[in-house]
Amino acid sequence: MGDRVMGNRSAIATCAKALLAACVAVGAVSMASTPAWARVRHPVSTTTTTSVLLTSTTTTLGTMPTPTPPVPAPADTCGKGVWPSEIEGRPQFFQVGDGVYLWDDPDGGWALRATHSGPQDTAVISGTLTTGGKFVDVRRGEAGDDIVALSANKRTILFRFVNYGWVDGFDFATRCSAGFSASFYIGGNLASATSIHLGEAAVSPSTNPFRVQRGKSAVVSNSLQTVPSTAASATF
Repeated sequence: MGDRVMGNRSAIATCAKALLAACVAVGAVSMASTPAWARVRHPVSTTTTTSVLLTSTTTTLGTMPTPTPPVPAPADTCGKGVWPSEIEGRPQFFQVGDGVYLWDDPDGGWALRATHSGPQDTAVISGTLTTGGKFVDVRRGEAGDDIVALSANKRTILFRFVNYGWVDGFDFATRCSAGFSASFYIGGNLASATSIHLGEAAVSPSTNPFRVQRGKSAVVSNSLQTVPSTAASATF
């Protein structure tokens, strides 16, 4: 079993390193204009206090932006079964802190959004989505230093966001997909499950990586597909 797990990890890492060379840049099918959600920076208020000996500046975050829907996409009627209820619905708000949000929107289409508290530093948030069907209608937000790439066979999406406190992300849809696997990284390390928020209730999966499978009552563990953080960093 151990050899099998190591073999899976090695194969995934090798595939990840070669994937960008074979990928189709999503920029070719990206949004014609930057969507409103990609232009929203976390509001910041600055207070300066002056005394006889020193001047200090304190920066605090204001209200977080409100999650907005992805571009509507046709339902994947080719696939059988319904998606887990916990992945359904748009979250009402983004929480303070670094995080990845994933949901199947009631208006149609999927959305992935990444947030970072900012604004004094940056966070590199990356990850992979993999399906046995196809990913279609992949649309990214503002490009900048970000990468959103779709493999030539349309079965894998790779992304890497350098987040300065903006909301980064992309929209996508599935076709003939029974489900997909997801793994997310923050700062080159596997993100904690608590920093991942799914569906309207923003619930966290039990593990990262995880799998969203049709016909399942909940998102399930996908631990055998863990890609070492060194491989994920090398990919980008």
